[in-house]
Amino acid sequence: MTTFETRPLYNPNKPGVEQGRLEMWVDMFPMDMPLPGPPLDISARKPKSYEMRVIIWNTDDVVLEDDAFFTGEKMSDIYVKGRLKNVLSLSRKESVFSWDETECKIPARLELQVWDADHFSADDFLGAVTLDLSRFPRGAKNSKLCTLEMLKSDGSVADDQPVQAEARQVVEAEIHLLTKEEAEKVPAGLGRNEPDPLDKPNRPDASFMWLLNPLKSIRYIMWHNYKWTILKVFVVLTVALLILLFFYAVPGYTVKRLLVA
Repeated sequence: MTTFETRPLYNPNKPGVEQGRLEMWVDMFPMDMPLPGPPLDISARKPKSYEMRVIIWNTDDVVLEDDAFFTGEKMSDIYVKGRLKNVLSLSRKESVFSWDETECKIPARLELQVWDADHFSADDFLGAVTLDLSRFPRGAKNSKLCTLEMLKSDGSVADDQPVQAEARQVVEAEIHLLTKEEAEKVPAGLGRNEPDPLDKPNRPDASFMWLLNPLKSIRYIMWHNYKWTILKVFVVLTVALLILLFFYAVPGYTVKRLLVA
């Protein structure tokens, strides 16, 4: 016979505020039966070392903030930043403080942020998504099938705040979670560094710095966007030049004909 009992936990420093619940049970066995099996081990699992590898392949439907200088089209220099939520890394060469190491458990949540890189001002924040690695969502085959309902069963996002809007920006990412032993057997470098480097991105020919490539700028910016305007201006200038040459040559040709006659 098993009896279950649940009791709330309280902290003396916070009276009346429940800090959790303790679930207990008592197993009772008759004396005339064989001895029961070993007691159930409910001790906490020991943490294991894992290595998570994230590859950002593409972004889709990102809201662009900047305007192109020549064409006025929307554009942005997008990059993706990733971190574990509630984790802050500090790196200093010199410090006068006494740093005491401590360990604390935090939820396994990966936050991916999309930013727009600016040269002369602070980078613009475009969007973010938080993935709960303990309840990982089912992936989508394409961006049209990606919705916020996939991130959590209750349709909420980070900090348990319900969201009613649709998912507009999509990040195509590949995530690998390996144990310490698996990561040592199959090492991988950062980005396109050895070992196991990533392939170079298949960027379009129109992806370049226009200041460093003036010929490409003329081809992909001026000709692509103003092709018909340039042709019309060329035709008009050609016709105008022919008319000017005609009126310039007519008087001399007329006088020459009169003298010959």
